Amino acid sequence: MEFSDLYKQENSPLVRFSPDGRYIAVVVKHRLILRDSENPKRIHRVHTCAYETAPYIQEVEWSPDSEYILTASYATNRVDVWSVDGDENWRCAITDEVARVEKALWARDSRHVLTFSELDLRLSVWSLLEADDRRYIQFPKTRPSGLSFHPDGTYMALAQRHDYHDYIGIYNTDTWQLVREIAVDTLDLAGLRWSPDGLHIAAWDMAASYTVVVANAAGIIKRVFRPSDDNEDDDGLGVRSCAWSPGGQLLALGGFDRRVRVLNHLTWRPIATLAHRPTIGAAAADVFVEVEVGQTLAQASQAAMASTPRHHTRFDLDASAPATIRVVTPLHDAPRADQRAGISFAEFSADGALLATMCESMPHALWIWHVASMRLAAVIQTLRPVRACCWSPVESALAFATASPTLYVWKENNGCHLYDIPSPTVAATALVWNPNGGSLAILSKGVFSIAYMTE
Repeated sequence: MEFSDLYKQENSPLVRFSPDGRYIAVVVKHRLILRDSENPKRIHRVHTCAYETAPYIQEVEWSPDSEYILTASYATNRVDVWSVDGDENWRCAITDEVARVEKALWARDSRHVLTFSELDLRLSVWSLLEADDRRYIQFPKTRPSGLSFHPDGTYMALAQRHDYHDYIGIYNTDTWQLVREIAVDTLDLAGLRWSPDGLHIAAWDMAASYTVVVANAAGIIKRVFRPSDDNEDDDGLGVRSCAWSPGGQLLALGGFDRRVRVLNHLTWRPIATLAHRPTIGAAAADVFVEVEVGQTLAQASQAAMASTPRHHTRFDLDASAPATIRVVTPLHDAPRADQRAGISFAEFSADGALLATMCESMPHALWIWHVASMRLAAVIQTLRPVRACCWSPVESALAFATASPTLYVWKENNGCHLYDIPSPTVAATALVWNPNGGSLAILSKGVFSIAYMTE
């Protein structure tokens, strides 16, 4: 593992690699800086945005073909599109004269920009090819989780609500005309996601209702899944996270009840319910526990000279039976909305062989499951709460961070490894993989570094 120097950035959620992996975009005040991802010292282009109100840039998104990049200032009701490799002076400005823009994103053809208006009044479609070509779609809701594109970009699924009912609108992205409208049996549709194979759409209800609707593109409802219908215990809590397997054959539903239900694509019934319990039986899985270790003489000398000492740790296998997972108990007088609960993260590996999950009430633990057997493969316990985790886009390598100057990487056959970030002042709170899988950005307050996978 090799690390780049530290570079300035002022908004970690806006650090983005281009889809082709060549550039990384960062924000510094009102400037958008495009750096070479292989050599961050090389600045490809700097775009200065004419936003007068702080925070200046509130959105950054690459076009799917990496030829354009958009910035948005919702405070000033403005979206700008910039050319990446073309004319440096070319710019397209988008302003909605009727309602303030609250979200901007790209269509899959990279030639249309979508904007959501305040109060979900409408979804506007802006063309980069013709200045006067704009379309409007009424009654959108739950942005941006309520919008998903077909994998080939030909259709868009949009959560909508009118006449006191929820619907999924299917739109042709060539004409932006409604092709089909699917009525769904939900109280308040919270989100939807198209399957990677493009055959099905999964939509889930609000947090107070565990209802998942699976429909195909033809508008046929394949299943309305409720745990109570399958004689499961239902405590009235809904879906917090949702993930499709890469082949679209499995749908993982992370609930507020600390369980992940995995539905199959044939019957759309659970083939497994993965419970996150505070105790793990003997030989059930490898349990990696992070522990502090003593310093060598050279490390102690370096720590004495450093303004911020570095704490060295390693991972040991927990041989106790049963192994205990640390649980964070919320305060009894805390508002219900502030209490930690549910599966906050569920994501399949690139090959679909593994599923990683996180339970909000056990923030020090990462759970990794074998998909073929639906059994627990490993549990990783860290000293600090896990702040970010994500799978490599090309292999079964899980990277995670704990707001410390350490990058953690787990691989099934290699176990869990720790890599010290060169600067001890870095507190890694977010990670972004390069789409080519060769590197990932490590984000801290005000700075970022790029780690290059050399193994």
